[in-house]
Parts: sequence; C-alpha cells; structure tokens
Amino acid sequence: MHAFRFDDLASTEPGSFFRLDSREEAHLFRILRARPGETVAVLDGHGTLGTAVVEQDHQLRLESKHTVQLPARRLHLYFAPPKKQKLDALLKQAVELGVYALVPVLCERSVVQPGENSVAGRWMDLLFEACKQSGNPFLPEVANPMPFKAALAHARENCNILITGSNRTGVFPELGTASDVAFFVGPEGGFTDAETDAMFAAGAAPLRIGDWTLRVETAAIAGLGVLNVLMNREA
Repeated sequence: MHAFRFDDLASTEPGSFFRLDSREEAHLFRILRARPGETVAVLDGHGTLGTAVVEQDHQLRLESKHTVQLPARRLHLYFAPPKKQKLDALLKQAVELGVYALVPVLCERSVVQPGENSVAGRWMDLLFEACKQSGNPFLPEVANPMPFKAALAHARENCNILITGSNRTGVFPELGTASDVAFFVGPEGGFTDAETDAMFAAGAAPLRIGDWTLRVETAAIAGLGVLNVLMNREA
C-alpha cells in the first residue's frame, strides 16, 4: 500500500474528508492514477498512522488511524555529513534504522558544511520519503549544523551514553538501561586526535566495527545497526 504525508492527521477524525498537499496529491492522482475506492496509507511523521479511501474530486476519506508510542530507547546520530549522493543514502537509511535525532557536526576535517536552509528543506523531504517507504511513523528530529565542541556538549546534555567508532580494543559497549544513545561518526578523514581525545574525556565508549577504515556512510549505518541490536538485547 502506498503511503502519503498528511500533516493534519492527528486532528482529523475517521470519516472526515480531506485533501493531500499539492505534491502528494500529484503523486497519488497524476503518477499513480488512483481511482475512487482505492485505499492508501497516511502518516504525519509524529507517530500517527492511518488508512484512507480515495473518493471523487481528488478527495480522501479517513477510514481509521492509530498512534504509535515513541520508543523508550532512542538513537541520536552525530555525524559529519559526506557529499551529496552519499548523504542522501545515509539520511534515508538512518530513518529505516529508526534513528530518533540527527545532528550534523562540523569537524576540523569536514569537507561538507550544509547550510540551515538545506537541512530544513531538502533533508526533511528525503527523510519523510524514507518514512513513507519504510513505514517508520517518526520523522527524525534534525538539529542545525554545529561545531564539534558544541555537538559534544549537546550530546552530553541530551543523551545518557556516548559511543564513537574506534579501532580500540573492546568490541561492544555496555549500554545498560540508557534511554538515549549518541553515536558519533567523523568525516572522511576521520576525527582529529584532539577530537578523539575530547570524546573519550567526555566518557564516550568505543565501538569497533571491523578491521578496516570505513567511509562515513558505511560507518554510520553499520554502527547504527549494531547499536540497534544491542539496545533491543539489553532492553
């Protein structure tokens, strides 16, 4: 079943008629050529999911809806954004892995410094597309890009435990009962020694993923996958 964004879903009651915004409506009727009687999924990115029936004149009728509880344990990805194509894939895959929050970090070796307009515009469109594709009802929170030191302070304030990719001995960190886990991924050239020292001085635990140097997008997705398993296992 195809899924579509509907921002007013939480305040719309079953049985009500509504229309999608112009872009979603064009996709449903112009590209997919939906006909009256067909059923589609709708979501708002804030935990509410529903089903709707296509009616006449490009209207939809909400058939049912329900709200999904926010996960008790949440992953926060602090990452130095790679270049565009790699970034697009990373953002979509992060949604598929259920990332709760994304924080772009400007490191000493960063090669990409996204602007706030890009984060609030194109990034959000990509993330919502991934929500529709994957069925994840929660659009990740996205922070404005911040320098490394500010990001480290932000993580210490908002998360119970900090994790960083590392070749140090010790494969899996102990997450305990941490509700919010911050995972730091550096730029293509890696974190500088000073940045690495600052993370470990802040109490970050190392996560070793394989024996070789990983690209940003590989390290991010592989690490998130491992942390998802650990969080579910220790829940």
